[in-house]
Amino acid sequence: MRINLMAKNVNFQGTPAYNGVTAGRASGFLNQTHLRHSLLIFVLFSLFSLIAGNLVSLAVFRPNEMKMHLASPIGVQKSRPDIVDAEGRLLATDIEAPSLYANPSGLMEPALVVKKLKNAMPELDEMNLLRQLTKKNKQFVFIKRGLHPKRAQEIFDLGLPGVDVTPEIRRVYPKGALGGYVLGHVDIDNVGRSGIEKFIDKARSADANLFGADKINTNENGQVHLSLNVGANYILQQELSRALRLYKAKSAAGVVMNVHSGEVVALSSLPDLDPQRPSLQKDKARFDRISGGLFELGSVFKTVTMAMALEANKASLDTKLDVSGPLKIGAHKINDYHGVKGELSVRDIFVRSSNIGTAKLALQMGPVAHRKFLNKLHLLKPMKTELGALPIPQTPKRWGDVHSATVSYGHGLSIAPLQFVSAIGALVNGGIYVKPTFLKRSERDAKRTGERVVSVSTSEKIRKLLRANVTDSHGTARRAEVAPYRVGGKTGTANKVVKGKYSKVKVLTSFVGVFPADRPEYVVFVMLDEPQATKAAQGLTVAGMNAAPTTGRIISRLAPLFKMKPFYPVLNRVSLEK
Repeated sequence: MRINLMAKNVNFQGTPAYNGVTAGRASGFLNQTHLRHSLLIFVLFSLFSLIAGNLVSLAVFRPNEMKMHLASPIGVQKSRPDIVDAEGRLLATDIEAPSLYANPSGLMEPALVVKKLKNAMPELDEMNLLRQLTKKNKQFVFIKRGLHPKRAQEIFDLGLPGVDVTPEIRRVYPKGALGGYVLGHVDIDNVGRSGIEKFIDKARSADANLFGADKINTNENGQVHLSLNVGANYILQQELSRALRLYKAKSAAGVVMNVHSGEVVALSSLPDLDPQRPSLQKDKARFDRISGGLFELGSVFKTVTMAMALEANKASLDTKLDVSGPLKIGAHKINDYHGVKGELSVRDIFVRSSNIGTAKLALQMGPVAHRKFLNKLHLLKPMKTELGALPIPQTPKRWGDVHSATVSYGHGLSIAPLQFVSAIGALVNGGIYVKPTFLKRSERDAKRTGERVVSVSTSEKIRKLLRANVTDSHGTARRAEVAPYRVGGKTGTANKVVKGKYSKVKVLTSFVGVFPADRPEYVVFVMLDEPQATKAAQGLTVAGMNAAPTTGRIISRLAPLFKMKPFYPVLNRVSLEK
């Protein structure tokens, strides 16, 4: 049968009729098919060309009307460099922490979801969250950011449709509130908002040149290297806390600075601030009193007046002045806390903290020269550190004789303590002013940028005065002595201004100390706000009874930490033989 069929085919194809008519039709059919294929290829090529052209156009021109319809971004965050102290100990770092979010468009029963979340996290604002989750046009809503991993897992295990967990970067501060005002804080998106954290972002921004990006000192691991010493800061904070208890003060603050490099080794202001809880800044009592407040510092300022008189050769340490009071300047009278009839040497004027004698030295200079010297010490100029701009010093609007007299002993001029401490550093380090810094800095770099403000001779005399104030039987700083480390210093007790008038009861006490006194390496400043006449202060509120002993205790603990050699006077041969 197969053979017959094949034969039929052969016979059929071989007929004249097929070759004439049927072959022509087949040829036409093939031509039409080819045409259709060509047309299809042309259409497809045109479409692809159009698509490709549009893609190129979008990539090059990016029209403004083009928008990406995505779920809200999961926190636009940037990783931050670690911050370490002078010894490389970790102060701030980034970690990964889970955050809880929801997709409102994917929620079947928002009210039920909110109820379950509220049960798991009582701190949630239920009504606000429900409003957010019922907005169907939204595809992303943060519920809680920065959760503890264990808690995040517990909520995830609830199996709520449309609710999920995503990792985010979180800033943590392993030392808690230690150095909190220096470190500052970041916001929820890991952006620096205060302190060194803010400085880092400014230095890394497009305006880096304005803030000196080259000043960010990073070590080989890319960590920001601070001048702070964790051990020193702990000692300072602990002793200030003790002073608050002993003297029942409202607040306390202190700073330790290297007099040669200008490095701030420790800074504390109580009540303190935990960088992990920046909301505490809403408390008006919590602020950096050292670099963020203005105060009339009282008699510690006499150190500056003495330097001015000695530098101008208006007096020597042995020059005597009549301090019989009161000193009258127009309608104003100046008295001493412990009056002395007759004359005192410049040395004893300082040791006994005579307002009258100090005011007379300032009057010998005159208001113009007085202001010029204070400017030379950077005490009247605006100052900026890595923490930002310090408050501008408040000076008398009209600077006459009476103003020079009162400013000479620390009244009538309000200044940030850090600005004052920087000037004291220059007066005791040989006369070179070095701008303070919170970043690691070598003494060589400090000398290269330093500025001579007083002579070596004047600096030596100031050191002698500060030491005498601690060792002399009439000295106001006797309770700051810490054998065998040779402390020098000056007390300050300033009446606070209340409703425009000086209070007779409320005082601000301070003490500026240097050690070792013969060749200082560090300056320590302590300030107590409204200390009370407690038993520990022998019923007095003067600085010699509270700020001075507090500074002494701080130095007694700092000196061994800094591996400072104790000083023991050489005993003479006779005493040895006995």
